[in-house]
Amino acid sequence: MSLPDGYSSLRAEEKLDALWARVSSDPYPENALPTSVPGPWGRRKLFSTAFNRGSFELPGDELPPDRPKLVHTYGTCARVTLKVTAPHPYTGVFAKGGAALLRFSDAKGGGSFAPSIALKFFVNGKPSLNLLTLPTDHREKGDLRCFSSVYCNSTVPAKEFDSKLVQGAFQKAAKALGGTRLYSVYLPLHHLAGMHLDGASADNPVVPDRIEFHPTEEAKRACPDALDFRLSLGRVPAGIKLCDVHVAPKIDQPTQPMGELWLDSTFVASRYGDERLFFAHDVGPTEPVPH
Repeated sequence: MSLPDGYSSLRAEEKLDALWARVSSDPYPENALPTSVPGPWGRRKLFSTAFNRGSFELPGDELPPDRPKLVHTYGTCARVTLKVTAPHPYTGVFAKGGAALLRFSDAKGGGSFAPSIALKFFVNGKPSLNLLTLPTDHREKGDLRCFSSVYCNSTVPAKEFDSKLVQGAFQKAAKALGGTRLYSVYLPLHHLAGMHLDGASADNPVVPDRIEFHPTEEAKRACPDALDFRLSLGRVPAGIKLCDVHVAPKIDQPTQPMGELWLDSTFVASRYGDERLFFAHDVGPTEPVPH
């Protein structure tokens, strides 16, 4: 089920409703969650700059049917709201927050667990703004807990040789598109600071360099340990605070509280969420900026 004609011109809340309807319409049975992921040969395209450009250049919120997810293959989605609760100077989405679609996914699969959190903020009549995060530090081998890590747009470099190659190819793709601030383990936030969800551009954008999502104790208690993260998250009830959100003006400076991320629905793992839902990366600024 694809998105309706005229989707791109809808209001933000209408887009969220339309996308959520598709994500939640075809959930997997709990006893039949898919687990097979592409092997090394299947993932060979990840070493290609040309292929990785698609992560930036593909339009809209849906993947083409012929482009598989070679990483973050399986995930589970929920509706959330970012609430701004502390004063700060940052603009755009950071100024007021708003409703979003969250996808929690496993970047690797196939026996290891490399969790990630992606957020999609919807804009009136304009493309969505996506925020992508990974754990701030290397996780202990065998740690299957969803909320044992802090998630951030700036993370530690990979240890594994193949992951390092993929990160390098991803960075080359951003540079080929003119990006000047995107590194393999840092994703810029300029697009989020430069746009309000009503479609108005932010005057004189003020951009945080770092954002962190700290899972709450309530979320940790509500998320049972399970062999599959989708089952764990499926037990988390709607209406709880998932994370405290912190930001910093520079990548290497301490963060300060900014807001809270609240869960508005239960999590749903579905075929549409895995095969069609798309979170585009932003190339970031194309001119040098101080950092």
